[in-house]
Amino acid sequence: MDHIPNTPGVYLFYGEAGELLYVGKSKTVRTRVQSHFSSPDERSLCRRVRRVEVQKTAGELGALLLESHLIKDLRPLHNVRSRQKHRIILARRAVNDAGYCGIELEAVTHIEPANGNPIMGLFKNREQARDFFSEIAREHCLCPKLLGLEHTTRFCFSFHLHQCNGACMGLEDPRIYNTRLEQAFEHRRIQAWPFEGGIIIEERSDDGQDGEVFIIDNWCLLYSFAFSLGSFRLKVRGLHRFDYDSYRIIAGYVFNPQKAATIRLASREEIARLVAQSRAA
Repeated sequence: MDHIPNTPGVYLFYGEAGELLYVGKSKTVRTRVQSHFSSPDERSLCRRVRRVEVQKTAGELGALLLESHLIKDLRPLHNVRSRQKHRIILARRAVNDAGYCGIELEAVTHIEPANGNPIMGLFKNREQARDFFSEIAREHCLCPKLLGLEHTTRFCFSFHLHQCNGACMGLEDPRIYNTRLEQAFEHRRIQAWPFEGGIIIEERSDDGQDGEVFIIDNWCLLYSFAFSLGSFRLKVRGLHRFDYDSYRIIAGYVFNPQKAATIRLASREEIARLVAQSRAA
């Protein structure tokens, strides 16, 4: 274990035939790897490990993004999310012929923001979505039928309990109903991108010798570049599309006031220069 650095980074466990077993990340990689081998719950995995590879990062952001990228790209055997592509449930707004907004659920592995009806919220699974719909139906007097919780051609059951104003049968002004629906989903939305264009985030190691530059636009990681003692190389080429795991990582970073000094706007010219510089290295 002594050869494993106790720095931020990603570690990869390989088996006897060279198969990738597991990918993890930590701010202190050696300590984290040692914890795997000392945990009784992980004996089955650790008995199969023959080699540990470490990819150092300048800091925690790099470790988080690199781990997410490698799990999706390499699909390690023991990462739960690698057994099948990580799916999320989109709740999209859909307007019916009477002008009322309903909700349609869609299972996806990534999001193309420009495609489809507006996204009202994101959920881990359909059960979580239905639990949320039941909650907002009670709190905001919304119709379970329009939310997809009931399937009937008549009034929903909540109407008879005076918990629905009759939107399911056209008795409520659609504009009033739709306003309540929008308010109910306010905290489930994807946060708006808070910048006018792309940004560059620079993360440096504790000794300041190594670092990583991340180019991000509209919650999408476009590129990351590692630099050390004058060398400069492309580290991650992003998918240039919305990925929910990356969104959560990046949002947690950019909305942290303590990280503001590491973020700056990026022009297209600067992005092109960085890409060209990495290719020439």
